[in-house]
Amino acid sequence: FMMPLSSGRVRMMPVLGVVCLGIAAVLTVVGVHRASIRPASLLALVDLQPKKAEESFKPIHFREQKEAIVQDAKEFSECVQAATTVDQGVWCLGQLLSMLPRPLEQRALEVAHEVYPSKEPVDDPKLLAMHLESCLAAAQERDGGIFCVAELLAHVPPAALTEAVTMGEEHPAFDWTFEREAAMHDAETFGACASDAKSVEDGVECLGRLLTELPEAMVQRSVHVAMEVPPPMAPAEEPSELAKDFGVCLELASARDAAMYCLSHLLARLPAEQLHEAFEYQTEHRGKGEPFLTDVQEEPVEPEHGAGLGLGVQKPELHRGGAK
Repeated sequence: FMMPLSSGRVRMMPVLGVVCLGIAAVLTVVGVHRASIRPASLLALVDLQPKKAEESFKPIHFREQKEAIVQDAKEFSECVQAATTVDQGVWCLGQLLSMLPRPLEQRALEVAHEVYPSKEPVDDPKLLAMHLESCLAAAQERDGGIFCVAELLAHVPPAALTEAVTMGEEHPAFDWTFEREAAMHDAETFGACASDAKSVEDGVECLGRLLTELPEAMVQRSVHVAMEVPPPMAPAEEPSELAKDFGVCLELASARDAAMYCLSHLLARLPAEQLHEAFEYQTEHRGKGEPFLTDVQEEPVEPEHGAGLGLGVQKPELHRGGAK
């Protein structure tokens, strides 16, 4: 049983039909436009970034990365010592957070957010920075590292801490002076891997392993550049030639921007699908402690009897010989 349509509804039928046809046409145009976008667009790459909750469950591998972490704390202390305004101090903190291993940063932030109400304000941020450096130098295991970083962050006002986290995410940093030697070795091993690759899949895995070993900030910034610039006019060379050119470029790079250019130039010459897969590979494997390229399996070291967190040590002796 159907109700008869009123004359008004009958007159509206042609109008509704035109509207529906118009919507369908728009959706078709949008669909075609989306199909033409490079698969590894910036939005797609952002979706591949580990979520904060995921980072909290990843291993920190503090012992293996301690020298680099202590060096980062030392540079943070030097930055704070030179800062003359609050904004400069927040910038220093943002750079520190961007250089720390992501799981360490996230777990320390979680602790700091919970315990902040119990902390008394500290008037001298330079003292906090020195305490972080000496604390990390004395820490032997993951829990000590988390405590040291959380102790610093818990004394930072929430608004300033949020701003520092945002700055660190928008302007990730890496120290090329200390990363250069390890990165050159990674590039050499990547070249050998690419030369032995028997298929496209093998080549993508070689690239993914390279990206896993290089500084995370260097990879993120270079990938963004590679996706922003137009595709190369000339077809890409053989993978072995691309790897060779990348190695030569890194040898010439004495500063961070030049190193980023080398990696961006390599990635920009690759098909978008391969870049997407390699980036996804490094996102999945970074921080798992799997031995590859410059990773070295060290014998466990028993902590010295009575070794504390060393908050009173002002000038610890620091040495850095490995990669972050």
